[in-house]
Amino acid sequence: MENHNMHKITLLSDVSMQSKLFKDSLEKGIELNVEIVSLEELADDTRQASLAADYILIDYHYLDDDHFEIYNQAKQAIHSSAKEVVINCPQQVPSTTLFKWRNLVGVFYIDDDLDLLLKGMSKIMQDEMWLSRKVAQDYIEHFRCANNVTTSKAYANLTKREKEIMRLLGHGASNLQIAEELFVSENTVKTHLHNIFKKINAKNRLQALLWANNNISLEERV
Repeated sequence: MENHNMHKITLLSDVSMQSKLFKDSLEKGIELNVEIVSLEELADDTRQASLAADYILIDYHYLDDDHFEIYNQAKQAIHSSAKEVVINCPQQVPSTTLFKWRNLVGVFYIDDDLDLLLKGMSKIMQDEMWLSRKVAQDYIEHFRCANNVTTSKAYANLTKREKEIMRLLGHGASNLQIAEELFVSENTVKTHLHNIFKKINAKNRLQALLWANNNISLEERV
């Protein structure tokens, strides 16, 4: 497994035997240190710094609506831009319920096993997103501007292949799915995405999706 020691990850959870076992499994599986922080600890200014991690794992049931504001205020207090990953999510949860996490890059469901979570986290740390196609599509629509978006010149300057990749990206496709759709290698897709990100000044897939939301007309995305 690829080493991701440069990344910092925080697990928002009570400190319990279950969370410690999960932390150990995660550290072993993706070779990084995981810090467990509880909601109570976020009241301590020194512990708020833990939200400045690269990734925050959030147990869906632990951070309910009543406690979300505590987390959100702590995150804003330190201007954290950490990417957010929701775990133990019920299958029937509406997509819009997940969009209160503005930096959402991954959703794992209650029935997902550890191997799938480790695979997804590895992809996330390669700047991919781990969202179902439905959630990804709903995400784009959720953040659409109220007015109809017209296609920008920056999008018009992309090559035909880059536009195809942006369209598939907007539908929530992974690099492998894009590669299979376009009959090219996954490495070729990664190269195209690197070039696209440079052209649109995006650092990751999430920024690229939001850029597409504001620069590509709905008709172009179909």
